[in-house]
Amino acid sequence: MIRFSIMAAASLISGLSVSAQQYAANEYRVCPADQTERGIRVVEERCGRVARPALEAGQIQSINDLKLAEAERNGFKSDVAAYGNCVNAFINSYRRPGADATSTAPDEAACAHAWAEDQVTQSVMEYGRACVEYSNRSITDSKIEPWSGDCYPEPTNGRS
Repeated sequence: MIRFSIMAAASLISGLSVSAQQYAANEYRVCPADQTERGIRVVEERCGRVARPALEAGQIQSINDLKLAEAERNGFKSDVAAYGNCVNAFINSYRRPGADATSTAPDEAACAHAWAEDQVTQSVMEYGRACVEYSNRSITDSKIEPWSGDCYPEPTNGRS
């Protein structure tokens, strides 16, 4: 009976930790939305906000449109890298003598950073899909100048 209670308690504890996590559609753990929103607000004064460029289907009608969208994507990647550096500095500011060890701000800030990185991923995918769609149209429509560039960036240091 004691053995059953220990096993039941272990099962309950492991079940709680699993149910406390939230999972995205592709099965990786993410911060709860409310914690992410708090994190975005917590670091906003120091780090600003990042906003993913909007790339709508069919928006790319020319090589110039494609180059502009690529520049927006690359600029956004740079903005998020700078945002991440700022968020890291914010989190590290809590790792000093006298800092509030009970504050949830560092965890919330980490969620804001994770959210921003996810926005970069979405931006890269949106641009890639639009680029491939444009490239495919240029094969069948002689009025469209063909694209000879890459639709997805080369990964650097394991990241794109």
